[in-house]
Amino acid sequence: MIRAVIFDKDGTLHDTEKVYHRAWRQAAEQTGVPRIMEFVALCTGTNFARTEQLWQEFYGDAFAFCPFWELRNKIYDDMIEAEGLPIKKGAYELLDYLKQNGYKIGLATSTNAPRVDRHLVKSDMKKYFDAIVTGDTVSRGKPAPDIFLIAAERLGIEPAECMGVEDSFNGVRAVRAAGMYTVMAPDMIAPTKEILELADACVDELGQIISILENMKGTQEI
Repeated sequence: MIRAVIFDKDGTLHDTEKVYHRAWRQAAEQTGVPRIMEFVALCTGTNFARTEQLWQEFYGDAFAFCPFWELRNKIYDDMIEAEGLPIKKGAYELLDYLKQNGYKIGLATSTNAPRVDRHLVKSDMKKYFDAIVTGDTVSRGKPAPDIFLIAAERLGIEPAECMGVEDSFNGVRAVRAAGMYTVMAPDMIAPTKEILELADACVDELGQIISILENMKGTQEI
């Protein structure tokens, strides 16, 4: 029985991972940091604390993390301000369906609270969410399940009655570890065999999740 759907934000609802990748590259070009996209592949989907830990493991003391992170964020924010906030196909359709059919809706994003709030207001999505958990409120980022478990708790729904929707490998691992029905909506990286085995479903765009939920209705009550 699925009674709640919990979303990631970047790359899942907002089509912003491409923008982040551009910002990572520009920051690396300006600072001389090598192999940046190899590093990005490791940290995509996780929060600041976990990213900082991975940076230390990947680069050691060769490059300072915090100044680079601040530069990347400034470049990213400038891009969004200049170009607008891109939205993933089917996002509003799915959110409207969930509201109209009585599902609880949560957000479990590794992005920090101020940026999340700005983007939800900018995209007129804030009104949909019954619970929002951001990356700066958990010590263990994805792939740890903490952020999804907190979101389920705030929604008042057992994890087994939640669907988690993610685009990143770290996110899919987190949803599965939380014991939720796991849906992957791939963004920039195609799922591996391991990730497909962790996911209960894989969709090309968010609107397809409506069909999954409709097919489940024979065995659940909302």
